[in-house]
Amino acid sequence: MELKTILLGQRPARVWTGGTGEAIVLLHGGWAGAEAYWSTVTDDLERTHLVVAPELPPIHSPEGLPSFGAYASWLAELLTALGIERATLVGNSLGATIAWRFAGQYPERSAGLVLVNGYQPPGYSKMLRWLAGETPIRRLARGNLQRLHFGREVLPLAFHDRSNVPAEIARTLDTFTAADADRVLDVLLSGEEAAPPPKGSVLLIFGEADRSPVLDKHGARKMRLSLEQSRLVTIPEAGHLPQIERPAEFLRALRGYLKR
Repeated sequence: MELKTILLGQRPARVWTGGTGEAIVLLHGGWAGAEAYWSTVTDDLERTHLVVAPELPPIHSPEGLPSFGAYASWLAELLTALGIERATLVGNSLGATIAWRFAGQYPERSAGLVLVNGYQPPGYSKMLRWLAGETPIRRLARGNLQRLHFGREVLPLAFHDRSNVPAEIARTLDTFTAADADRVLDVLLSGEEAAPPPKGSVLLIFGEADRSPVLDKHGARKMRLSLEQSRLVTIPEAGHLPQIERPAEFLRALRGYLKR
C-alpha cells in the first residue's frame, strides 16, 4: 500500500492505495488511523482489488468534520479525485457509520456495504440534543464518552486478547481529553437529517467477543432483521476489530460477500 496526499479544495487528504481491479474502500474507526485497523488484511485484498484506505479526519480533533453527512461528502470528493465512481464500502465501528451514511447519501456510488462491529448513524430527539448540549447533562455525557468509549477501560471489553491491541489505539485512549470528547459529542448531536437506508445487499461482520458499549451481536441480529437484503457473520474469539484478531476468518467472510 502506498500513502498519498491529495488536495481536496484547500485541505490535504491522506489515503492509502494499492492493487488493481474493482475498488474496495476500508474505513477505520475513531480510535486510530487506517494502518492500525486494516494492516492485517490489505496485502490479501490487493491481490484482487483496488484497495483504498483513507485517513479520515479524526472525529475527536479540531480537523474533524461536523457531521456524518459531511464525512460522506468528504469521502465522495476523495473518490472522485481518485477517479473512482463506485466502490464496495467496508467500515469498522465509526467507519461503519460513515459507510452507512455514504451508501444512503450516494446510492449510485455504492457497489456494496459491509459493516464491521458498527451500525447506522444514531438518531437523537431535539430535546435530548438540547439536554446534552446546553445543560449540566453535557458533563455527564462527556464523562461517559471518555470512560466507556475512549478510555483505557474499554480495551478488555473490546478485545478478546489484550495483546492484540494496536499501539496507536492504546496511545489514543491514553491521551483522549475532555475537549476531544466534546468534539465527538458535537458530531453525534449534530441533528442532521437522516439519509435513506442503504439499498442492495449488506454484510454484517461481528466479533462475538466484543463487549464494548456500542453494539453487541444481539444488536447486530436486530439490525440484520431490519435490512431486507442482509447477512450476519459472527467471528468467535474476536472483539471490536475482528480483522485484527481473526484476519483469516474476516477475509473469508468478506471474500464470500465480494464474490456474490
